[in-house]
Amino acid sequence: MNPEEQRIREYLISQGKKYSFKKLWTRAISARLELIKEIEDITQDQADFSFDKDEWTISEILEHVLSSTGRVNQLISELANGNAGDSSDIDPPRKITNSSIEELRIGILEGAFEWTTMTENLPLPPNLDKTANHGFFGDIHAGAWYLFQRVHDLDHLNQIKNNKSHEKYPSRK
Repeated sequence: MNPEEQRIREYLISQGKKYSFKKLWTRAISARLELIKEIEDITQDQADFSFDKDEWTISEILEHVLSSTGRVNQLISELANGNAGDSSDIDPPRKITNSSIEELRIGILEGAFEWTTMTENLPLPPNLDKTANHGFFGDIHAGAWYLFQRVHDLDHLNQIKNNKSHEKYPSRK
């Protein structure tokens, strides 16, 4: 683990233990709202734009966020309830999507609603002894996984902004 990953790990673990899920909700949901705002006006051409074969399109990024969010949501619920959680497929690989940008926007918004519902249904107090492994951050508890979603959304928000700032990014027609 490099120093930056270690710093983020410590943040996730300490803050996820210190604060309740309801207190952490504003941090997690604010990142999702930034993501929603960033994609609200993009066209299908813009969503499918790639400036390099190794760079993800906005559509691919959103498909990834949708898949990952559902898995993280389930994992947090399992861990917080004291059950073993499977994190082996938590970070799905790049996948070409057949979903339109409108479908992806709706999915990202619905994911925010599902996140809120999941938060409301978590036990008080949650189990923080059970952990699941993250590929970069090692074994982390439910609170750390909860904050991980914020970090994940912000990373992909920056990836989207990077695509949008490229000189060849299509203009809005």
